[in-house]
Amino acid sequence: MDSIDSAPSLEKVSLWRATREIFRDSRSTWKNLLTECPSSWRTVRSGLSWCCLLLLVNGAFWLFGGLLFASLEGWHESRYKCGALRIRRHFIEELWEQSAILPEDEWRELARQRLIDFEDQLHEAFSAGLTSYTGKRTWGFWDAVAFSMTTVSTIGYGHIVPVTWLGRMITVFYSTFGIPLFLILLAESGLLLTRMLKLSWVYIVRFYATPSGKRICSSNLIKNFLKLLHNTLKKIFEQGKSKKFIGPLFETIEGFYDNTINSVNTSRTFCVDDQFDISAPVAICLLFLYVLWGSMLFFLSEDWSPLEAFYFVYITLTTIGFGDYVPQHPLALLTCVVYLLFGLALTGLCLNTIQNELLRTSDNVRNKLCTILGLQLNSNEVVNLGCLRETTLQPDTSSHPEENVPVQLDATDIDKKEQ
Repeated sequence: MDSIDSAPSLEKVSLWRATREIFRDSRSTWKNLLTECPSSWRTVRSGLSWCCLLLLVNGAFWLFGGLLFASLEGWHESRYKCGALRIRRHFIEELWEQSAILPEDEWRELARQRLIDFEDQLHEAFSAGLTSYTGKRTWGFWDAVAFSMTTVSTIGYGHIVPVTWLGRMITVFYSTFGIPLFLILLAESGLLLTRMLKLSWVYIVRFYATPSGKRICSSNLIKNFLKLLHNTLKKIFEQGKSKKFIGPLFETIEGFYDNTINSVNTSRTFCVDDQFDISAPVAICLLFLYVLWGSMLFFLSEDWSPLEAFYFVYITLTTIGFGDYVPQHPLALLTCVVYLLFGLALTGLCLNTIQNELLRTSDNVRNKLCTILGLQLNSNEVVNLGCLRETTLQPDTSSHPEENVPVQLDATDIDKKEQ
């Protein structure tokens, strides 16, 4: 009876001891990392301070833009919106007062005339750029700040735009100075993010060598999952390579996968610098995880489904900015400015890595496809664009002319032949 009661307590003690070992090894690994890479850690702290300063400067610029656009466009909005609301209020009050005095035919005629006046006022307001005449302002202060941020970051949702010519001209001059200032912040954030990712990888490798790390990685659940994933991908690659036309594509993807597995550096020297030199599949995984994290944030803060939140985050980080999904309150977008900043930097780095990887393998795929389809690639010729006194050339009388021979168009050789 005592042994049965003591079993759960032993399990709890064992779990608690394992948790304590994980925290102890994590802390010791971090201390050893700071001792091993002191220069990189100082660079990260300096870069973080510099990025915070640039973020403050950009934030002040966004607040200035919000105050400017809210004053200019907000006055224009209030002017037409107040006129539409006033006519609607008078329209209802007058119809109510005249309903007890006028006969039915005259009251109907009055109602028709007042309705026409109300429609004309609405048409004038919408022609001036007013999208609604409700009590909610379109150009509030925080709405204008969000507009300024999305303008200089080139996201440009388009759900709120300046409608006055003065506001449009100010937008041009504002973005002329705001975009370069934001690009400086984006570039510095990319360098900081790259160094932080490399330091994180060194920390993971060092933690893997600890007893807690070995215990976690040697669990059957992780081993079976990685083995199943590897075998499934290999099976898909083998089936795809057997196809005639899409075989080279699957062969190229398999090459990406093998290079990624071989590039996982856990024993050789590793340079912690600002070069984002990772493989394309790793970049895709990083980008996917980052977008997934952001989609969880907006799924909890907005009334969106998980797919809608994922779609919004990806459209935002790639600066496509359709504007079909926008947070209901601009503060929800402004509070995630740090996430969006590092997300824009990470997206740019990952897409650049994928582009370089595709460029390196496009020639190989093109050659294989042309060989399968029996196509001939374009040949190159060298032409000397010298000055000619005569443009008539003697035909080549050789029985076996050589292909792709450089054409020499030199006037002195033609004069010698004439003599």
